[in-house]
Amino acid sequence: MYLVTTSHLGPDARRTNAASEAMDRAELTALLDAFVEVDAADNEVHDPQVTVTGRGAKLIIRTSRGRLQVYDVRDHAAPAVEMTVAAILQRLDRVETTPPFAQAEELPAPTAPHRGIALAMLALGLILNGYILYSVFYVESVNKKVEVKLLTDADEIKAKEATLAGSYATGAKTGDRVIEIDSAGQVRFYEIGAKGPINDSRDTYRIGRHDGLLCVTTAESGVIDLVGDTLVYYRDVYQRRRPSP
Repeated sequence: MYLVTTSHLGPDARRTNAASEAMDRAELTALLDAFVEVDAADNEVHDPQVTVTGRGAKLIIRTSRGRLQVYDVRDHAAPAVEMTVAAILQRLDRVETTPPFAQAEELPAPTAPHRGIALAMLALGLILNGYILYSVFYVESVNKKVEVKLLTDADEIKAKEATLAGSYATGAKTGDRVIEIDSAGQVRFYEIGAKGPINDSRDTYRIGRHDGLLCVTTAESGVIDLVGDTLVYYRDVYQRRRPSP
């Protein structure tokens, strides 16, 4: 079985919905076969994605011109790789012994996919104007100096600050790290300790872009990349923490 997640944002760049579902090979195959058939114009405007977790990998999958572009969530420094559905399934099932996207013999095509379930999963990504992505681009290591072009439009800056504001963490256990961003240009870094936050520090930030990727550049703490609804900082992935129900 695979955990399949569709994530998207609303027209105002705020997250409006997310859906996760367990799928077998046939259902996932149907989903990906349908995914490449997304209308080109809709794909250009809304840029949808599917995130799949398997035994051997967690992959982010986008579509372009009828082909599947695959990113390895655990290696944000790696560019996208074009893969077939069979190769994606093989990569998800394989326990890592070779580089993530090493060439491998493709498995036989699965039989009798449940296309109705696949289409239902795709429909979950249609809110208001249709598919809208939590974008995934090539993420360079922050150890490498990047040229950040700061945003200058006041309305855009205000909107981005409001969207970014929140708490992000590598996990919820002792030793996991947390980044908190407010809408007033302040950012906080700390580690979860047994009795509360440790290694606590604060900095200021400004919003910009590098290589087409939205980012937060701080005064003293380096660059934090925004990848959809997650942050990438020194190659660690920080998931947005949702308020408890």
